Amino acid sequence: MLETIRISRYSERVLPARMKHFIAVALLATLFSPGVLAVWGAQSEFNKIEKALPTQPDVSFEVDKIENALAAPPYVPDELQNLATTFLDHTLPKLLANDERLAHQLGFGGSMSNPVMIDRALAIMVIRREQILNLIEKEKVKPSDWVNLINNRNNWLEDKAEHLVPKRIVFVLKVHDSAYEAGDTWSSVTMEQSDDGSSWRIIQVGAPKLSRAMNQFADAGVNQFLLWIPDLNRHYLGKIQNHFVTLTVLFRDRLLKSEPGKDQRITQEYLANLKRLYQELDLPKKLHSKTDETQTPTQQKKLPDQSNKGQPPVRAQ
Repeated sequence: MLETIRISRYSERVLPARMKHFIAVALLATLFSPGVLAVWGAQSEFNKIEKALPTQPDVSFEVDKIENALAAPPYVPDELQNLATTFLDHTLPKLLANDERLAHQLGFGGSMSNPVMIDRALAIMVIRREQILNLIEKEKVKPSDWVNLINNRNNWLEDKAEHLVPKRIVFVLKVHDSAYEAGDTWSSVTMEQSDDGSSWRIIQVGAPKLSRAMNQFADAGVNQFLLWIPDLNRHYLGKIQNHFVTLTVLFRDRLLKSEPGKDQRITQEYLANLKRLYQELDLPKKLHSKTDETQTPTQQKKLPDQSNKGQPPVRAQ
């Protein structure tokens, strides 16, 4: 699975540029099925997945079991390994055949002959705003509460052998491109389990900026996972340390005053900053605290309307 995979040309016949791009898009549409993500962009967009997540996920597993699962690389079932290998060996070469523009957009460099290999696999853990706000409201927070933010069936399923398997796994792809100054470019392919855990599907290909950041700021010798806050469009590398979740910032964040590569624990202060960010982005009023709602108009800070209605979507990381 981790062997170098060379992408060969699918056809030497010359096709019009528009026809080649149409074939590539048709392959993507067939592979990823309706209603899933736009996958050829350089950034990640998980909005449709986020909307499908239950509002109040139940904590499902022992905290120690979750910590042990995240302390090691994710458990990758045979069917998932086969899907990843089939995609890289067969589907991807056909997808990129004679379309260097698409290859570049997906992070595979400027040549279809560039060798591609799986660099690492990371579990994707999702945190939703309801969980964040509920934890802020607690009078006393135990260390296990931090881990329980990601301990639910939105993030984990258990197979018949009682292995905890992440619902979503991203394979970070390293692409050697001799024409590129740094020598290597980065891409990824993300897989998701079905609700009953019986099958896997590909939900995203590409995200070169995110893939490059994950490689650049990975902590050597420590297993990490990708933590995602979808409605704030925030991505972090996460790791478990003494029952606490510690984050590594991947992109400069002016609103939260975070710099790439900086470690940030999920603390009360950090969660309070996230709550403030929800409010400043003018997300639904139900997210606002009772204190905010009881302030007089002169006490409240008037915020610009930053809702997405009629506006372009928030730029992805």
